[in-house]
Amino acid sequence: MTINVYENDGSTVIAPEGKIDHVTAAEFEAKITEAVKDSNKLTLDMAGVEYVSSAALRAILRANNLVQDKGGLTIINVNKKVMEIFKLTGFLEYLDIK
Repeated sequence: MTINVYENDGSTVIAPEGKIDHVTAAEFEAKITEAVKDSNKLTLDMAGVEYVSSAALRAILRANNLVQDKGGLTIINVNKKVMEIFKLTGFLEYLDIK
């Protein structure tokens, strides 16, 4: 898995590529934690993500909690497979997924 981090329009964008599973979730969460130190708004660009495990879902929830009182978390470019996981877990009702 690779993780690109960049700024776009006042938001820190985290764009992982590959699978976010029990092996890669710690790295993903570390990038999120580092990003929210310097940013109030966070965007997860999931265009390159083919799979998310429960460990990834936990990291995403943690990210949401870290920026909830700031600018918030937005998730974009989610493929059908990952969107189905978000739907089954109730994330669609809880997170800002576009």
